Amino acid sequence: MAGITFFAPDTDAFVDSVVKHIAEYEEQTGDKVRLRIISSDEYFSNQIQGYLAEAGGADVYMSGPVLLWEHVNQGFVEHLDDYIASEEEKADFADFIPNLIRANRWTGQFGDPLGEGPLLSLPVNCESYNMAYNQDVFEKLDLDLPRSWEEYFETAERIAREVEGVSGFAQRGTTAWHTMYTGFATQYWSMGGVDFDKDGRCAIASSKAAAATEKFLKALKAAGPAGWPRQRWYELAMDFCAGKYGLIVDSDHYVGYYEKQCVSAMAGRIGYAAAPVNSEGRAMPNLWTWSLVMNARCRDKGAAWRFMKWASGRAFLLRAAFEGNMNPTRTSVWEDESFRRAAAGWGNFYEVSRRLAETDGRVLVTPTEKYRLVAERWVKALLEAYDSGKVETALGHAAEDIDQMMGVRG
Repeated sequence: MAGITFFAPDTDAFVDSVVKHIAEYEEQTGDKVRLRIISSDEYFSNQIQGYLAEAGGADVYMSGPVLLWEHVNQGFVEHLDDYIASEEEKADFADFIPNLIRANRWTGQFGDPLGEGPLLSLPVNCESYNMAYNQDVFEKLDLDLPRSWEEYFETAERIAREVEGVSGFAQRGTTAWHTMYTGFATQYWSMGGVDFDKDGRCAIASSKAAAATEKFLKALKAAGPAGWPRQRWYELAMDFCAGKYGLIVDSDHYVGYYEKQCVSAMAGRIGYAAAPVNSEGRAMPNLWTWSLVMNARCRDKGAAWRFMKWASGRAFLLRAAFEGNMNPTRTSVWEDESFRRAAAGWGNFYEVSRRLAETDGRVLVTPTEKYRLVAERWVKALLEAYDSGKVETALGHAAEDIDQMMGVRG
């Protein structure tokens, strides 16, 4: 009997589905799978090298952009191209959305674009960043959907002024690196900011970057969460479900919470649209994929690949979609009639999020194995600027630190 360990975070719908159905897999294959689930906060900190290095500690594990990049050159990522070399495997592999596969290929070199290099992981869940809005509030105030980020912030400020007990827009905070990766990054890149310039220097203190950041922080003060630096993603999503906000640009897979009758008081009364656009009329939503990675130190790679095929397969991902695992990473799941019928009651969610997964969403940040550290320093600067109001100073100091971190000399 073969045996592997699946290592993953809690509070994740895909992981919940694996846990729910793992006995079925073990019965089908005769393989034994040990489940090793830790808290999401610990997992997202990415201080998991000990688990990955330990014999049998993590044969297959969950990862995504930023987190995965840190492990590529540490010997914890098995390249997967050889595993899909047969015609049968290629045919099944073609069902994955190509845009999401590109996000899981990388050479391991700073600045090399995603989409080049070996396949590092198989996407089982994706999120990009749409705009969700409280239809009751929009109808009460007769609001139009904001198209630009300036309109988004203006609309949020009006909601905060005129609707008692409702804040203008929800926004995740905390010192975690992904505070910058989600809604903020989507707004920041749309307004002309970038993380690094063409010479590899940190650019978060440039004039465009500072202006975009200042608009964001000013709007947060006027219409965002009262305790923004303490807003974790899960609690924020639950507050939106409770009708406490008018707008949010964050993960489109929150629909799994928003439209769940037993969880959300707003089910059926939330609208979905593309995020506000840039000056050229184009939305620039960031992209994330939760993906399955085979640990290069795995002792039974045949058993690990069998598990990965099952957990990323069409049948499992279709079933998982009905258990809250949004969004699908396979074309066949999006096109399945039962999934279409289920999503039909969610307004424009299907059209918006399928387009985000297939074309519009892309990983905006510059790939580097140090990106978690870059993002943590960037977030620290955002929190400092929020408290002090000194945006240029906070960003300038952070840019200097990041250049030093990346080995960029004067």
